[in-house]
Amino acid sequence: SIQCHALSKEGPTSWIDAAYWICSFANNQWNIGADLGNDPMESAFARTLTAGIKGVAMVLDQEVQPLTRVWCLFEFLLSSREHLELVFVTNAGVVGDDGCSSFDI
Repeated sequence: SIQCHALSKEGPTSWIDAAYWICSFANNQWNIGADLGNDPMESAFARTLTAGIKGVAMVLDQEVQPLTRVWCLFEFLLSSREHLELVFVTNAGVVGDDGCSSFDI
């Protein structure tokens, strides 16, 4: 699904150079408090989303678990505030993108 997203955004010749920041790999999951600190705006999540990125691809599972997690909702909020493109990606493709074997909600 991420490959399909890169293809739809960058095209058939440039998609391989697309870079994705994966939030779950950015923090020490065994000591998350140390990485997040006292101010959520100083977290890796906020710093990345306010650093001039192109957009956010939120990967959803069958239960849509990310939309039940506070940090995912925080990313959703910052994406909206920063006017970033936010797309939902599933194992079937990018929701709403006809070129990615997707489906409409």
